[in-house]
Amino acid sequence: MAFYLLITLGFRFISAESLLPQPQNVEVVSYNMDAIVKWEAPLTSLKNLTYTAEYRMTSTASFYTVCKATKEHRCDFGKLPSCHGNYKFRVRIELEGNTSSWAETPNFSLKKGTVIGPPNVTLVTKGGALGAVEVNIQNPVLKISSLNEAYSKVEYNIRYWKKTDKKDVSEREMVTEQRVRLKPLEPNTRYCVQVQVYIPMPHNNTGQYSKAACVMSTTNNTTTDGERRLSEGLVVSLVTVAVAFPLLLLVPWVIYKGKRFLHPKVKLPEHLKQHLIDSHEYPYLASQITSPLQEKYDQISALCEENPYNVLTDIPEDNLYHVDSGVSVEMPKYYNAVAENAIFDMPYKNI
Repeated sequence: MAFYLLITLGFRFISAESLLPQPQNVEVVSYNMDAIVKWEAPLTSLKNLTYTAEYRMTSTASFYTVCKATKEHRCDFGKLPSCHGNYKFRVRIELEGNTSSWAETPNFSLKKGTVIGPPNVTLVTKGGALGAVEVNIQNPVLKISSLNEAYSKVEYNIRYWKKTDKKDVSEREMVTEQRVRLKPLEPNTRYCVQVQVYIPMPHNNTGQYSKAACVMSTTNNTTTDGERRLSEGLVVSLVTVAVAFPLLLLVPWVIYKGKRFLHPKVKLPEHLKQHLIDSHEYPYLASQITSPLQEKYDQISALCEENPYNVLTDIPEDNLYHVDSGVSVEMPKYYNAVAENAIFDMPYKNI
């Protein structure tokens, strides 16, 4: 009885598993280093099937579940750990606790299997050569890292043509610069340009072409960048000289005015010099004045009643006493005696 039950349970398990076939056409689609796994439902009458999708790096043994019990036929794995190395993806069907076997993908390399999108292209007309056009290339943005970090060497294929003649296409392949000048082109003509990224061996990955960008080529009277920079430099030099030259002329005048301010040449009036000499407060200034001083004095004549003229005439002229103006002194006794008996018949006068 127990043996029969075991056989019955085993048969039911085998029958349930056989009723859940694997997902079909499992594939990995990668665009700019992302990873999306797509699959198709198997041909079965079963409904309400769910799916679980996992991945692992080939260098590790553990799988990581990203989509679980989803009813969609795709799983976006988002940003994977690295753009280097190989990955393995697998999907299975689940129904009421039963699961199918895993459907696995071959080893997948993002660097080799991803589709590199178109770069961003801008066109700039440049002078100096007739019809010169400069192509500026900006790498596409990747899901993981950058284009230059993911690949050791990045090249570009460029093709361009006249907008009026799309059959005559010119190409420049394996260009390594991101700024490329196309010349010579016909002047005053509209050209269109497309660019794609190319990764050489060992990856050998060719990206998508960008949308056509068109621009009018230059004419023969367009100035070059060098000429433009030279003219700008000349204008700046002329302005600098025009501003600096007047300032240089003002420097000696400012120095002169400064010296005059610090060391003024001032002549004192004569009466102020005389006052300073009389006060003896500036002996140095007095020594600088060489003109002799002139004394001012008044002569006094005294007359006696008896014979005033004889008395005065007997006095020698050298003994006449001169009184300095503004000075109070004591007269000798001889003159005091004469002065007591003297009568002044007239005022004195200055001599």
